[in-house]
Amino acid sequence: MSDATSFAFLGEEFLTWLWYRLETEGGDFDLGDGHVVGVALDDFLAFAPRDDDETEHTLRKGVPSRSSSARAALRAGRRLRRAKLVLAKGELQWSFVLDASCMGLRSIKLPDDDEEADGPAERSLDRAANFMLLHELVTRLYREFLRVRLRRDYLASDGERQAAWMASG
Repeated sequence: MSDATSFAFLGEEFLTWLWYRLETEGGDFDLGDGHVVGVALDDFLAFAPRDDDETEHTLRKGVPSRSSSARAALRAGRRLRRAKLVLAKGELQWSFVLDASCMGLRSIKLPDDDEEADGPAERSLDRAANFMLLHELVTRLYREFLRVRLRRDYLASDGERQAAWMASG
Protein backbone atom coordinates (compact mmCIF):
# COMPACT_ATOMS: atom_id res chain seq x y z
CA MET A 1 0.00 0.00 0.00
CA SER A 2 1.45 3.38 -0.98
CA ASP A 3 1.64 6.31 1.42
CA ALA A 4 -1.00 8.15 -0.64
CA THR A 5 -3.39 5.22 -0.25
CA SER A 6 -2.65 4.69 3.42
CA PHE A 7 -3.46 8.32 4.28
CA ALA A 8 -6.45 8.72 1.95
CA PHE A 9 -8.77 8.34 4.94
CA LEU A 10 -7.62 11.76 6.21
CA GLY A 11 -9.02 13.46 3.11
CA GLU A 12 -12.30 11.58 3.61
CA GLU A 13 -12.36 12.64 7.25
CA PHE A 14 -11.63 16.22 6.13
CA LEU A 15 -14.65 16.34 3.80
CA THR A 16 -16.88 14.75 6.43
CA TRP A 17 -15.56 17.23 9.02
CA LEU A 18 -16.34 20.14 6.64
CA TRP A 19 -19.92 18.89 6.35
CA TYR A 20 -20.16 18.53 10.13
CA ARG A 21 -18.83 22.06 10.66
CA LEU A 22 -21.20 23.48 8.04
CA GLU A 23 -24.21 21.97 9.77
CA THR A 24 -23.19 22.66 13.36
CA GLU A 25 -21.33 25.99 13.18
CA GLY A 26 -22.20 27.48 9.79
CA GLY A 27 -20.18 27.90 6.65
CA ASP A 28 -17.78 30.68 7.66
CA PHE A 29 -14.21 29.65 8.43
CA ASP A 30 -11.66 32.06 9.91
CA LEU A 31 -8.31 30.95 8.50
CA GLY A 32 -6.31 33.66 10.25
CA ASP A 33 -4.38 36.56 8.71
CA GLY A 34 -7.65 38.21 7.68
CA HIS A 35 -8.73 35.25 5.55
CA VAL A 36 -12.38 34.40 6.14
CA VAL A 37 -13.98 32.06 3.64
CA GLY A 38 -17.46 30.73 3.19
CA VAL A 39 -17.89 27.07 2.28
CA ALA A 40 -20.98 25.18 1.14
CA LEU A 41 -21.66 21.68 -0.13
CA ASP A 42 -23.23 21.71 -3.58
CA ASP A 43 -25.04 19.14 -5.71
CA PHE A 44 -22.71 16.11 -5.66
CA LEU A 45 -21.60 13.76 -2.87
CA ALA A 46 -19.81 10.41 -3.23
CA PHE A 47 -19.39 8.22 -0.15
CA ALA A 48 -16.49 5.84 0.29
CA PRO A 49 -17.39 2.16 0.72
CA ARG A 50 -16.67 0.74 4.15
CA ASP A 51 -14.81 -2.22 2.64
CA ASP A 52 -13.81 -3.68 -0.73
CA ASP A 53 -17.05 -5.66 -1.09
CA GLU A 54 -19.27 -2.56 -1.13
CA THR A 55 -19.92 -0.06 -3.88
CA GLU A 56 -19.48 3.67 -3.78
CA HIS A 57 -22.67 5.55 -2.93
CA THR A 58 -23.21 8.69 -5.07
CA LEU A 59 -25.86 11.39 -4.71
CA ARG A 60 -26.49 14.11 -7.30
CA LYS A 61 -28.83 17.03 -7.92
CA GLY A 62 -30.56 19.33 -5.51
CA VAL A 63 -29.03 19.48 -2.03
CA PRO A 64 -27.91 15.90 -1.40
CA SER A 65 -26.36 16.76 1.97
CA ARG A 66 -29.90 17.26 3.31
CA SER A 67 -31.27 13.99 1.92
CA SER A 68 -32.23 10.97 3.97
CA SER A 69 -29.85 8.86 1.82
CA ALA A 70 -26.90 11.04 2.80
CA ARG A 71 -27.82 10.86 6.48
CA ALA A 72 -28.22 7.07 6.22
CA ALA A 73 -24.73 6.82 4.70
CA LEU A 74 -23.30 8.81 7.63
CA ARG A 75 -25.14 6.64 10.17
CA ALA A 76 -23.64 3.59 8.45
CA GLY A 77 -20.17 5.03 9.09
CA ARG A 78 -19.37 6.11 5.55
CA ARG A 79 -17.11 9.10 4.91
CA LEU A 80 -17.26 11.46 1.97
CA ARG A 81 -14.82 10.50 -0.79
CA ARG A 82 -15.71 13.29 -3.23
CA ALA A 83 -17.93 16.34 -2.93
CA LYS A 84 -18.73 19.41 -4.95
CA LEU A 85 -17.97 22.49 -2.89
CA VAL A 86 -18.53 26.20 -3.30
CA LEU A 87 -15.90 28.40 -1.67
CA ALA A 88 -16.19 32.18 -1.42
CA LYS A 89 -13.75 34.84 -0.26
CA GLY A 90 -15.08 38.36 -0.52
CA GLU A 91 -16.42 38.86 -4.04
CA LEU A 92 -14.60 35.80 -5.40
CA GLN A 93 -16.37 32.45 -5.70
CA TRP A 94 -15.14 29.05 -6.86
CA SER A 95 -16.93 25.75 -7.34
CA PHE A 96 -15.03 22.49 -7.60
CA VAL A 97 -15.07 18.81 -6.76
CA LEU A 98 -12.65 17.78 -4.04
CA ASP A 99 -11.39 14.21 -4.42
CA ALA A 100 -10.49 13.38 -0.83
CA SER A 101 -8.47 10.25 -1.61
CA CYS A 102 -5.73 12.40 -3.22
CA MET A 103 -6.88 15.90 -2.15
CA GLY A 104 -7.24 16.70 -5.85
CA LEU A 105 -9.30 19.62 -7.11
CA ARG A 106 -11.44 18.70 -10.11
CA SER A 107 -14.05 20.41 -12.32
CA ILE A 108 -12.94 23.82 -11.12
CA LYS A 109 -15.04 26.85 -11.99
CA LEU A 110 -12.99 29.96 -11.30
CA PRO A 111 -14.40 33.40 -10.46
CA ASP A 112 -15.44 35.53 -13.42
CA ASP A 113 -12.59 37.13 -15.33
CA ASP A 114 -11.50 40.58 -14.22
CA GLU A 115 -13.42 43.03 -16.42
CA GLU A 116 -10.47 45.40 -16.38
CA ALA A 117 -8.03 42.82 -17.74
CA ASP A 118 -6.40 44.03 -20.96
CA GLY A 119 -6.16 41.11 -23.33
CA PRO A 120 -5.72 37.36 -23.12
CA ALA A 121 -2.35 37.43 -21.32
CA GLU A 122 -3.71 39.50 -18.44
CA ARG A 123 -6.84 37.29 -18.21
CA SER A 124 -4.59 34.21 -18.08
CA LEU A 125 -2.59 35.74 -15.24
CA ASP A 126 -5.82 36.58 -13.38
CA ARG A 127 -7.08 32.99 -13.83
CA ALA A 128 -3.76 31.56 -12.64
CA ALA A 129 -3.87 33.83 -9.56
CA ASN A 130 -7.43 32.68 -8.82
CA PHE A 131 -6.42 29.04 -9.17
CA MET A 132 -3.46 29.53 -6.84
CA LEU A 133 -5.66 31.34 -4.31
CA LEU A 134 -8.16 28.47 -4.38
CA HIS A 135 -5.35 25.99 -3.76
CA GLU A 136 -4.04 28.10 -0.86
CA LEU A 137 -7.49 28.43 0.74
CA VAL A 138 -8.23 24.69 0.49
CA THR A 139 -4.80 23.98 1.99
CA ARG A 140 -5.55 26.35 4.87
CA LEU A 141 -8.93 24.69 5.46
CA TYR A 142 -7.20 21.31 5.54
CA ARG A 143 -4.60 22.68 7.96
CA GLU A 144 -7.43 23.85 10.26
CA PHE A 145 -8.94 20.36 10.10
CA LEU A 146 -5.58 18.79 10.99
CA ARG A 147 -5.13 21.23 13.89
CA VAL A 148 -8.42 19.95 15.35
CA ARG A 149 -7.95 16.29 14.34
CA LEU A 150 -4.45 15.91 15.76
CA ARG A 151 -5.22 17.28 19.20
CA ARG A 152 -4.68 14.75 21.99
CA ASP A 153 -8.25 15.13 23.23
CA TYR A 154 -9.85 14.89 19.76
CA LEU A 155 -11.61 11.55 20.27
CA ALA A 156 -13.07 12.58 23.62
CA SER A 157 -14.16 16.02 22.42
CA ASP A 158 -14.68 17.00 18.78
CA GLY A 159 -14.53 13.39 17.56
CA GLU A 160 -17.25 12.37 20.00
CA ARG A 161 -19.48 15.28 18.95
CA GLN A 162 -18.95 14.54 15.26
CA ALA A 163 -19.72 10.84 15.78
CA ALA A 164 -22.96 11.79 17.57
CA TRP A 165 -23.84 14.11 14.66
CA MET A 166 -23.15 11.32 12.14
CA ALA A 167 -25.37 8.92 14.10
CA SER A 168 -28.23 11.42 14.32
CA GLY A 169 -30.55 12.69 11.65
